[in-house]
Amino acid sequence: MDLASLRMMVVEDQYVPRQVAVAILRDMGVAEVLQAENGRDALEKIRRTTAPLDVIICDLDMPQMDGVEFIRNVGAATAGASIVLASGVEPAVLASVEAMARSQGLEVLGVVEKPVTPQKLGDVLARHRPEPARAAERSAPPVDPAELRDAIAERHIAPHFQPMVRIADARVVGLEALARWAHPDRGTLGPDAFIPLAESCGMIDALTWLMLEAAFAEAVHWRRAGHHWRVSVNLSLPFLEGDDVADRIAGLVERHAIAPQEVVLEVTERLATTQIAPVLANIARLRMKGFRIAIDDYGTGYSSLQQLSRMPFTELKVDRTFVGGSPDRPNLQAILGSSMQLARQLNLVSVAEGVETGSEWQLLEETGCDVAQGYLIARPMPAEAVQPWAGGWVGAA
Repeated sequence: MDLASLRMMVVEDQYVPRQVAVAILRDMGVAEVLQAENGRDALEKIRRTTAPLDVIICDLDMPQMDGVEFIRNVGAATAGASIVLASGVEPAVLASVEAMARSQGLEVLGVVEKPVTPQKLGDVLARHRPEPARAAERSAPPVDPAELRDAIAERHIAPHFQPMVRIADARVVGLEALARWAHPDRGTLGPDAFIPLAESCGMIDALTWLMLEAAFAEAVHWRRAGHHWRVSVNLSLPFLEGDDVADRIAGLVERHAIAPQEVVLEVTERLATTQIAPVLANIARLRMKGFRIAIDDYGTGYSSLQQLSRMPFTELKVDRTFVGGSPDRPNLQAILGSSMQLARQLNLVSVAEGVETGSEWQLLEETGCDVAQGYLIARPMPAEAVQPWAGGWVGAA
């Protein structure tokens, strides 16, 4: 990312820490850095400036107007600025403020505990996305159900693949298939743009079978090239309510001559289900046939521990919200540590999603995580890009 193109503001009441943060940003190449002593001072300077801010680094404990009140007001004063929370208050308070900011639609890059260092700031600033890209996402019109139905029928939705790498030796062990829609007018659409609609309009089954078919076909290509990578595909709970799901997936694998052990079926937690009996039956039968079963987005969904107790999972995928910024947040470190310990006790492979920085990788290695997935390794890519990327992969370090 070109830091020289960004306008930033440091909101900090103490002179020395403020000057240190400003100096670090300028050393990193940021051309313009504004300063404010408290929230009220920051709001006044934001209202007087004509050019928009890209990133605001904000302390919380300040006189006149503290950081919490400032963040509550900053959305109306400036559109598009990302927030970095920098404070010495206890981690639980930081987490609460971060959640509050996100609930107001603000882009929170992360939390940096004091003292601020170049490494800490570099890690969070690497997550910044320009406002035009975020604005395009917010203003995108909703997808029409008929259009989605046609896209599924005409196979305009296809998997992109994100690699998963074993932390111990940086070896590629698998790839997750993630749905992408090549829309003729709106470009490539991610799953958030159409998966909820598919679930609510009864199209999730057709979409899932399309993804399974395409992912298995790519796994065959990889194997022919000498790569024995596992392929992971997401299955929603409503999809798993179908009576013949286990047999149909087994039949699809058999037609592609793939071993069930090479397939990971990721069960998402986003939706609770009223038809739990067929879901449990299908998952049990899939596991008996040799498929690997992962609990996806662990820690964010519906009764995670209950799901673990009643489904025969083989993998535990820790959600990205517990990974991002974890090296500087003791509460997230505790959650990661307990999740890895739980995975070991249950004989599950642990996978961390959303790994974006070297410090996050190092922490996961220290906590005993098995596999990492995230932008530090690679973004989701079209099928044809997978093998060339793998040929150039040299590790996260």
